Amino acid sequence: MRAVYYHEHGGADVLEVGDLPVPEIAPNQVLVEVAAAGVNPIDRRLRGGELQEYISRTFPVVPGWDVAGRIVAVGDEVSDWEVGDDVIGLAFTWSIQHGSYAEFLPINADAIARKPSRFSFAEAAGLPLVSLTAWQSLYEFGQLSEGKTVLIQAGAGGVGSVAIPMAKFLGAKVYTTTSSANVDYVKSLGADVVIDYREQSYEAVINAAEPDGLDLVLETLLDDDVAKTAIRLAKPGGAVAYMNNEPPEMPDIKQKGVRAEFIHHRPDGEMLAYLAALYEAGTLPVPVTEVLPLDQAAEAHRRSESGRTRGKLVLEVKVLD
Repeated sequence: MRAVYYHEHGGADVLEVGDLPVPEIAPNQVLVEVAAAGVNPIDRRLRGGELQEYISRTFPVVPGWDVAGRIVAVGDEVSDWEVGDDVIGLAFTWSIQHGSYAEFLPINADAIARKPSRFSFAEAAGLPLVSLTAWQSLYEFGQLSEGKTVLIQAGAGGVGSVAIPMAKFLGAKVYTTTSSANVDYVKSLGADVVIDYREQSYEAVINAAEPDGLDLVLETLLDDDVAKTAIRLAKPGGAVAYMNNEPPEMPDIKQKGVRAEFIHHRPDGEMLAYLAALYEAGTLPVPVTEVLPLDQAAEAHRRSESGRTRGKLVLEVKVLD
């Protein structure tokens, strides 16, 4: 099968395009013929050698956890899926080897959902990781509901693009940060207060508007000072969900009774099916999607590293009829 892979950690130039054997599936898995693969910051962080204390590698590693495609084989223990089903899924594993940047992907049957029929494979491929991350952060951990307040950092990014409309769906007032180029985009997603981080101090703006603090901060940025600011912005008894790092060591956390956690997405086919139905119904908008061919995976990683992408980056792997 054609695939993108790397034999060693390093920059985007370690990514190769070539042929690898089609992986075998476990009894609880299905084999998906991949139409499109979502590109996420975690892909290039793992490629660069980060998080080795948590996630092991078996080289050559095929990157990618987001997938949209068609089932071509089912394991002996799988009863709910059939060959020919079009699916999306989050192929997360704590030991990476067979990712979605390839023509075929093994994935646990309980980590997939039916692809929303109104969207292309490319549009659908960008949904699993960011949707599950946002929902698990906003609804499960953050307990966001009608009338509550939330700051969603980097509103034009992959997680932000789905988290803003989800927060509005839950009834919250949404603050978000972005650059001037993306102000109209995040407003179209439903953001109530948009802060151009290059022109304003988002901490000052929010302190003035919400002197008692926010119910929830969804912190998608990786920075020690930003991590501490999130705690200061949370109200007593509020919550901070960190996407990229552990909470900082601050006495404010205990003093204010803030719930602060590093939220790691988890695969959940049932939850993904619920969210897919919201996308299918038009209740949640699919983020802007930029599609690149599979052999431009290195360029996709470079764009991800720039921190200036809007919405989702997706690799087209194969055209399925």
